[in-house]
Amino acid sequence: MDGGTVTVAYPICPDEAVAGALVSVRVDGDGRGDGFETLWSADGPVSAEAREGVFRVGSPQSFRDEGAKLVGRLPVHFSVETRTVVDGQAQDGYAGVVDLAKARGKRLAEGEYVTWEGKVLTRDQINDQRRCDGDSRT
Repeated sequence: MDGGTVTVAYPICPDEAVAGALVSVRVDGDGRGDGFETLWSADGPVSAEAREGVFRVGSPQSFRDEGAKLVGRLPVHFSVETRTVVDGQAQDGYAGVVDLAKARGKRLAEGEYVTWEGKVLTRDQINDQRRCDGDSRT
């Protein structure tokens, strides 16, 4: 978190590029829909950093086109899903959970991020969590 803005460092494989992102929250519904409410969505990364999986939720510094604008503050628990492109082909999203309570109060050095479990990791360590074709990531 940087002054109320949440920065996401999303694990990504070397041959992937982030094309868009979506933040949602689980809601108790009436049985219709998928049980999630979209809080923010965006497409068209405007920087190499965003294409490489590091982006700011609700910020025009990360994505060009917001499909759903972020209204208010993010809840303590929410899901982040990215849409990626591999060799020009769109890929289904890969979702991760965020727990802001575990991030609050953490002192982070430049390039460090807090995982949903509360661990502090570097960008390379975050990427190493993702299994990619042709490498030994676990």
